Amino acid sequence: MQEMEAAAIRKKILGVLLRNARVRTGMTIKDAAEATGFSSGAISDYEHGRRNISLPQLEVLAYTYGVPITYFWSDDPISGDEDRELPVEEAMRLRRRIIGVLLRQARMEAGHTQKDLAKVLDCPSGRITSYEFGRTDIPLLELEMLANFLETPLSYFLDQGIRPGGDQVAGVDELERLSQLPEDVRSFMLEPGNLLYVRVAMQLSTLSADSIRNVAEGLLEITY
Repeated sequence: MQEMEAAAIRKKILGVLLRNARVRTGMTIKDAAEATGFSSGAISDYEHGRRNISLPQLEVLAYTYGVPITYFWSDDPISGDEDRELPVEEAMRLRRRIIGVLLRQARMEAGHTQKDLAKVLDCPSGRITSYEFGRTDIPLLELEMLANFLETPLSYFLDQGIRPGGDQVAGVDELERLSQLPEDVRSFMLEPGNLLYVRVAMQLSTLSADSIRNVAEGLLEITY
């Protein structure tokens, strides 16, 4: 009972933070819906704590509102104003798959079965399978519960790259390496709308060969 009450309070707090971030940009709910591809009803439900939100969905809204994803866990002030285009559907598909792979890795490293995770969420084992294969969004609150059970920080699943730019200045070495890249690659990386693809590639580079194979297989399942 206490866990349910805590989850409800968490959703309300998250909703308030989402609304504050949106209002700060001057966006209406309709504007936010058009920018992200989410429905106006979904945006409203998130802000009122009536609907569970997944980590990829929260990352998309954070990116759209120009706030760091950590804004929803810390007391850091919001900074940065930047208009951007976001490939929402593609980014969320990849992030959903990557989060599933990371969940499976964390579970196996902890020596747990899918049934163990299902008991934590009080759900069928099939739902855990769907989560691990990236077929279904994992509600953020459920992901937090699983992370706590696996003794894994939530930051393990976060894409810290989906955040407003401008808060980091490239050094001379970074600029030198960038200048040595082929022109088409350099142009792609410098295009703000392609930031998510670059970040996804960086995240994929940290996974094991088996994990990357799992991501590829999952994307093929989605495609066909």
